[in-house]
Amino acid sequence: MLDNSVSKSVYRFAELVQGITDSDLEREWVWGSYESEGVRFAYFRTLEQLRELAVKLNQARVAAGTPLSEAQRILAQYHAAYNDLQSVLLGVGSEYEEKPPAEGEWPLRRIIAHIVGADLGFYVVIKFSLDRYRQGLDQLVEIDDDTWLGIAGMSDSEIDDMITGPIAGLESFHCDLHERVLTDIASVESSELDLPAKYWEDEPMVLRFRMHRFESHMRQHTIQVEKTLHQLGLVPSESQRLLRLIYAALAEAEGMLIGAGNIYDDMLSETAREIDQRSEEIKAVLAS
Repeated sequence: MLDNSVSKSVYRFAELVQGITDSDLEREWVWGSYESEGVRFAYFRTLEQLRELAVKLNQARVAAGTPLSEAQRILAQYHAAYNDLQSVLLGVGSEYEEKPPAEGEWPLRRIIAHIVGADLGFYVVIKFSLDRYRQGLDQLVEIDDDTWLGIAGMSDSEIDDMITGPIAGLESFHCDLHERVLTDIASVESSELDLPAKYWEDEPMVLRFRMHRFESHMRQHTIQVEKTLHQLGLVPSESQRLLRLIYAALAEAEGMLIGAGNIYDDMLSETAREIDQRSEEIKAVLAS
């Protein structure tokens, strides 16, 4: 789902402009009658197109009789949090990975590792409980280590290497895991959302809570990432702030694809072509 034509176009646009200066935003770029807005307006045209795409995808799903389910809406909220974290990390160099913002506080790499580890734990617990319930088995039994690792698809040493490794590896794993979450849990029925599932707490919590926990936990630590970057002297530029809006709009559109397969690829391709064309125009402006 994440490997679609629109996301690729947005990432190319972000790669092109994430490091430009505020004065670059004032450089001349014209769209129709909008002659005085400059390069800055290219961001807003991209934002508008992504919002438009989200509305069209929603209408198409409703018309087809396949609107987002309750579980898919929860996953869409989680996806919005995931994209927001990615936008906050845009342009952050590897030299900041291990620099604690203050004595006793977590460096950036540790925060990201914590987020990834939590997402993996949430996924394993939900998948385990859901699979056992659907097989007619008791979903409240303890997960043994072999079963946990089997669902995770990794060995203990592989998990340790990933968690203690550089941010680039963590982000790559997180992207793959995020795709698994959006794919494997998209089929949860509304009646299944109130099934209890055990984790570390003293009492079981229903799947509804555990699915919403994906987003809330990530939002909590995205704030921690922002505070850390600020303490390290990394203040987002206007371009990076605008890209954060674009990543949010991309997440809204992609959220409409959860559980839909590839049936809307043509609609995505049209938007992607327009964003790519705009990127080429901005590339030429910045090179002049």
